[in-house]
Amino acid sequence: MDNQELTKKQQYLLKKEQKNKEKLEKVRAKKNKTMIKTFIVLGLIIIGIGYGLSRPSGQNQNLPKMEISPLQYDAGTVSIVGGLVKKTFEIKNNGTGDLEIGGITTSCMCTTAVLTVDGQSSPEFGMHNNQLFWSQIITPGQIGYLDVAFDPAYHGFKGTGDITRIIYISTNDPQNNKAEARLTASVTPQPN
Repeated sequence: MDNQELTKKQQYLLKKEQKNKEKLEKVRAKKNKTMIKTFIVLGLIIIGIGYGLSRPSGQNQNLPKMEISPLQYDAGTVSIVGGLVKKTFEIKNNGTGDLEIGGITTSCMCTTAVLTVDGQSSPEFGMHNNQLFWSQIITPGQIGYLDVAFDPAYHGFKGTGDITRIIYISTNDPQNNKAEARLTASVTPQPN
């Protein structure tokens, strides 16, 4: 009877060991599947990042790029009674998408600006007379002409000395959405 009990006990232990081995194999198989899935996902992510970095982004295509020439104009010495000082700045679109000029303002009421593109002129802009709902498109490679006029007599004798007037241009150029052109001069009270 002892032999039969040992045999039954051994059979029981063998069955238990067999079940434990089966459980262990299932756990290992599950872990292996999880690891394989993780490596596949990581590999796809790395490939996706590499692909995204290697090709141009859609956001970088068809963007405008504004260039103002000159950025600054020095009118030199001007007389308070000499009349308007005028300068034309070129605004060129060096990008591949349309450049939209959405607004123009000046730093002082003594200065006005008008933008002409393809024969069409904008309203006259100044420090306070800004046009709502106005915009102008400059296509890639096209040039617009910003005609600026500064009145040295506007402020009277208080306006003599060195001046800087800034023309602010609002655009859709992501690198230059608030551009500036400058006009400088030395205003004297005597006629030239």
